[in-house]
Amino acid sequence: MEENRPRGVPLSPKTMVDSVADWPLHRVVEYLRQKEKDDRQPTATIFCRSSIKSLMPVIGELAGRYRVSRNRMCSWLAYHGIRLAREDTIVGRLSSVWGKLRQSSLLADDVDTIDLMQSFLPYSPRIQEDRRCNLSVYDWVSSEFDELAEVCGVPRFRIVQVYIAKSVLSDDVDNIAGVASRLATEVERWDWWMRIRLGALEQLAEPEK
Repeated sequence: MEENRPRGVPLSPKTMVDSVADWPLHRVVEYLRQKEKDDRQPTATIFCRSSIKSLMPVIGELAGRYRVSRNRMCSWLAYHGIRLAREDTIVGRLSSVWGKLRQSSLLADDVDTIDLMQSFLPYSPRIQEDRRCNLSVYDWVSSEFDELAEVCGVPRFRIVQVYIAKSVLSDDVDNIAGVASRLATEVERWDWWMRIRLGALEQLAEPEK
């Protein structure tokens, strides 16, 4: 039905509407399939040293379902993923605390605090494949994830994979139910890990208050 179609949402990160994060994947695909006919975006390749177990086959399965190349499917998932990340409450709070800590530390030449900020144990998937792979994403999406990766204390490919998984889970997952259940557990683990990281950074920032 016409009222269910996404309308007027440009690809530019500055003009994306808030509701994109609430869309299920099939709606994102519908929108981007139409949008790319008129406005193809430059892409970047993210090189991954490892991946969440079975994530790459899942991307291939979705590419087959939506009848597109794996690279294009990956770009669409990451587009949806960056919007989910930008509206993630915990990541938003992390960004705020991280920015304030970095600013105050640089102002005071406080190398100890900067070292501590970079020393926390980073998140890694509970079950992963130690096999190299590549992810194709829109160029501006890669840049946005690069900023968030520093805040979250992980390599860029890690955070991209997590939010691709979150995008996957917004779709109909009946035909990948077993893997979907594990992916759901993994993103819950990510959320828990970021809450722990937020608490640690807030504690580090306490003397600044």
